[in-house]
Amino acid sequence: MTDVAFPHRFSPPRVTLRQLRLVTGLILFSFVVTHFLNHAVGLVSIDAMEAVRNVRTAITRSLPGTVILATALVTHFALGIAVFVGRRSLRIRMHEWVQLAFGLLIPLLLMRHIIGMRGAHEFAGVNDNYTYALWVMWTSEAWRQAALMTLVWVHGCIGLHHWLQFKSWYRELKWLWVSLVTLVPALSYAGFASAGRAIRYETDFQSPFTPEQYDFLVGLMNYEFYGYLGILAAVVVARIGLGLFDHYRHKINVTYTGGQRVSARRGLSVLEMSRLNNIPHASVCGGRARCSTCRVRVIEGPADEPPPDSNERHVLQRVGAPANVRLGCQFRPTSDITITTLLPAATADAVSGLIDKYFWGVEQDVTVMFCDLRGFTKLSEQRLSYDVVFLLNQYLGRMSEVIADTGGYVDKFMGDGIMAIFGMDKPAKQGASEALQATRAMGGVLDALNQSLHEELRGVLEMGIGLHSGTAILGRIGAAGKSAAARGVTALGDTVNTASRLESACKELDMQAIISKTVTDKAGLDVSTLETRSIDIRGRAQPIEVVLVKRATQLPALESLSAQDLLR
Repeated sequence: MTDVAFPHRFSPPRVTLRQLRLVTGLILFSFVVTHFLNHAVGLVSIDAMEAVRNVRTAITRSLPGTVILATALVTHFALGIAVFVGRRSLRIRMHEWVQLAFGLLIPLLLMRHIIGMRGAHEFAGVNDNYTYALWVMWTSEAWRQAALMTLVWVHGCIGLHHWLQFKSWYRELKWLWVSLVTLVPALSYAGFASAGRAIRYETDFQSPFTPEQYDFLVGLMNYEFYGYLGILAAVVVARIGLGLFDHYRHKINVTYTGGQRVSARRGLSVLEMSRLNNIPHASVCGGRARCSTCRVRVIEGPADEPPPDSNERHVLQRVGAPANVRLGCQFRPTSDITITTLLPAATADAVSGLIDKYFWGVEQDVTVMFCDLRGFTKLSEQRLSYDVVFLLNQYLGRMSEVIADTGGYVDKFMGDGIMAIFGMDKPAKQGASEALQATRAMGGVLDALNQSLHEELRGVLEMGIGLHSGTAILGRIGAAGKSAAARGVTALGDTVNTASRLESACKELDMQAIISKTVTDKAGLDVSTLETRSIDIRGRAQPIEVVLVKRATQLPALESLSAQDLLR
């Protein structure tokens, strides 16, 4: 795909505020995960908890660890506040409200926890090991601990999901992430509770504080609590003030080609304008410049004011957008414009598209099969139309059954040909293996059909199969209407074209199957007994290495794959 030329200068690569927020969030979430897992060890014993804690604090309480954590915490919080204050529209989805609210509430409980643990250690010299922590927190602080863990975990998981939701490996291992999201906090609190009950029976505890030290720490917690409430109030007032200021600022007119015309304050993104005025506008990623579903074409008015930042430019270049196409979530026009949205929004809340990922299209590593019946036109000459349909249905029906039985998906029938996709919701290795198994089985089915239909046929049925693995775009093409879910998934891209060319090459090379070496390597199939060569494929600059199979039944059988093999 060629790069797109935009009519403005390109700035050198730099770390954006969004990337900085992501990095600091990952640092904090890594600390949270290790902390939770340390609590979970309480299901074993308190000594085991302490042994793990010693290793963990050797890193987190070292000078570099302390500086990194403190910097990440302050930076992430400050950027979160800036995003909230700078957001011009609060019409966001429920899960975004949850993430925002939980993020603002975390410091209320977190600072109390930090003062009671690290603060006591630094100020009063207390050894804040698990014996101390469990005695002071169980049971008087148990509910606060549970609330803090819930706030932090939910906030972090929502952020991770927003970041990773378009990664193919993340979607393929969804079952694993759901399990971890549930088990880690559950085991963590179970370990904390189990150790808290045990500590009361196993040890005695005397307060390590003098009355003055205790009063100081309690007073510090109170100052922190009311001080942060004051900060929250100031943030809310600032947000309201900016909203009032925006209300009286210069407004611009945005006209949609559908006929709607809205007047909005300058500084809003096109997506925010659409949401404020209840105009359906697709946006799968929630306005984070991580997809291109919200893009718009500027029909009238400047499309380059203001110019795209690095994140928007990267997305636009990837989809090959022309200069007058912008991301609705990033484009904040400075003058009157006329636009048209480029992707349909079935509802005003485009998150419904996430229920069916193929509605928007996904890039995925799959194996594509093309299978075509050879010489059927000649065989069908001088036959009644009913006989032709009968023979074709016998062939297509049996072959499609084989494809489905081996785990494939029949994309479409093309006359006497079949296109199938393997590995749509499975690891790429399993998809390649199932495609090879289907090819081998289809060879046996063809032989059986020739035997059972020899009286009806005036010849022998022959077929050609092409297999290729690689990245393809999977989507429901033409699925803008109400019957989107009923439309089948199809594959697009170079992988599809290559598989089709390999199937076409079967005739000239007199082979029943031609399989790219990519497929056999991915499946781990030993093809040393078969002929391999490099052949030129129309539309590709470089030749492709393939395996030539005279009869599909000659393909070596694959051993059953274990779960570990499939995840490699």
